[in-house]
Amino acid sequence: MPSATLGHGAHLRTGSCVWYREGASMETCLEEYLRMASQGQKKKKKQNAPSSWVCALAPGAAMVEVQLWVRPEVMELGVLPILPPDKVSLEMLSRLLQYAQDLGERGFPQMNYDTWKHIAVKKMGLSVECSMVVFFSCLLFSKLRPGRDRELEASLASAATQKERDQVMGSVEVWTLELIVLLYLHRVTSAHPRAVARQASLHTLTTDPWPNNTSGSASRKALLEEKHGEFVREALPELLSLLAGHLLVEDTEKRKSSSDRRTARELLGFMKTAGVLSVDVVRSLGFIIGASVQGEKSERDLLSVAMDATNCYRSGYLSKKNAFQKGLFEQWLLQGLDWAPHGEWLCVRRGCRQPWPVVSLAPQSHHRLVASPNSSLRMVYICEMMEGLTAYMGEESLPFDLKVRRCSKSNIYILQPLRNAVIHKCHDTRVVLGPVAGRLRLSECRNTVVVCAARSVVVADCRGVIVHTLTPQRPLLVGSRTQGVTLAPLNIHYPKLKHHMAKAQLQSHINMWNRPLHLGIEGVLSGACEVMNPDDFQLLVIPFTQTPPIDGRPPLLPPGLPHEFAKSVEEAGKYVSSFRAEVRDANLSPDQRAVLQKAIDARFKAWLRDTGKQRELDQLEKLAVTLKYERVAKTTAI
Repeated sequence: MPSATLGHGAHLRTGSCVWYREGASMETCLEEYLRMASQGQKKKKKQNAPSSWVCALAPGAAMVEVQLWVRPEVMELGVLPILPPDKVSLEMLSRLLQYAQDLGERGFPQMNYDTWKHIAVKKMGLSVECSMVVFFSCLLFSKLRPGRDRELEASLASAATQKERDQVMGSVEVWTLELIVLLYLHRVTSAHPRAVARQASLHTLTTDPWPNNTSGSASRKALLEEKHGEFVREALPELLSLLAGHLLVEDTEKRKSSSDRRTARELLGFMKTAGVLSVDVVRSLGFIIGASVQGEKSERDLLSVAMDATNCYRSGYLSKKNAFQKGLFEQWLLQGLDWAPHGEWLCVRRGCRQPWPVVSLAPQSHHRLVASPNSSLRMVYICEMMEGLTAYMGEESLPFDLKVRRCSKSNIYILQPLRNAVIHKCHDTRVVLGPVAGRLRLSECRNTVVVCAARSVVVADCRGVIVHTLTPQRPLLVGSRTQGVTLAPLNIHYPKLKHHMAKAQLQSHINMWNRPLHLGIEGVLSGACEVMNPDDFQLLVIPFTQTPPIDGRPPLLPPGLPHEFAKSVEEAGKYVSSFRAEVRDANLSPDQRAVLQKAIDARFKAWLRDTGKQRELDQLEKLAVTLKYERVAKTTAI
């Protein structure tokens, strides 16, 4: 017996073949089916079917399970509180889309930087710095043309004059609808009451988590990923209407003066197009929605999955119109949304424990060191490590995402290329990471030292942090509570560092570590950041690598180290050598040498105690004992 469904269109299921007719009722569907059956056309192929029907699933094809998820890297790293709500209102975004379409090739479907800068500065009233940050964020997280930000960085580095740099920037393009999606997310983030309250005072924090308080049960605190998923579910109808151009913004003053009204034909045409989504709209949703097919390990593009012959019946794809039926596509998307394979939920709930060595000096340690079960889209989650130490020496594996949360008085070494990294609510902690191909974000940290080369560095609401970095983009400071940030060049070197930087596509000669930009909703801020004095710079020695000692041989300098900092390292080595030579040539007696050695040891121990280095030495000693016991257990095992 055939089946038909009510809604925006009618469906016929004849065996394993599904037919779809837009705008048909159930009665029309059954009458058409009976007529086809009476004429013997029930089993005909797709090309022999009536022109009003579209075959959504070929005979014999099997339905495949599709997993959709909200991309956590875009929601957590790409959305920054830098835009005022009134500048990115829904009306403004709708006008932006109309204006871009009126510009033709300069504005739609792709928009170059010059056009976007004109719109952002002249039409929306944004600052030049804010418009550039949004543009680079769109380039960084776009999957339609990956690697455009790398090309732009290399071209800007090779440009000799400002005119050449302007020409390079003018030729770079982003997808217009993806840019609107990113602006839409900024609008919601900036306008939320919690964002406003947090910038007003610490004591006026509302209990309403962003974006709303409907996700999660009352007995536990909802994860950020859950809130993002709930937000996308609620905002999807409005976002689809915005991208499809159905939220038309009309000039009311002009209509009042001319008394213009839509004709019945115009209203009918608008109603017929309001239920259809173009391919460009679905393609742009891939900016925030990831997709994969059951049985495949790699991630796929949302548009290709929606247009696939085994899914187009459910996604509402109309092959003859090369468009999507809005109601079916929205329903398919909402039903398919699941946890991200590299998200925090799967990592915490179903993740596997990492075999990395971990030691802790705390009496009770409840730390978590887990990885998501998906091997291709992998995430490592480190949480609540107190007075601990862990190290991962960067074996040859695929880059993964990293999230470090609520760690205190700990030392974390992960010498492996990473996709993105988040360091959240850590204090009195040092985090040493391999090169990050995407964005590194520090949020709500204090007295923390981070050593990492990254494509983009964001510091949000942090106090007293030191960031040693190599980055081709200007370090970005956001939030009015950001204070006491010190920027310094990269100060580590290990044998595989250059190889890891090549995998992350980072070049040492493109480095803007000392050009910070502090942005907030109110515009460009100042006074929260300073550049480290070269005299205070010290090379960080990693205790797990075979780095040549300073005495007798020159140390391996980090790539891209500025000349004044390299000179400071060289002079520090000379001071140590001259002091040793002075002691050697002093012809001290054995008693005098013992007194001098005792004074040096006492001063050195006091320095270790005052700087917290003694805790790190104790952690290293405990780690060495743990590794020794593990080797003995392996060799004596039967």
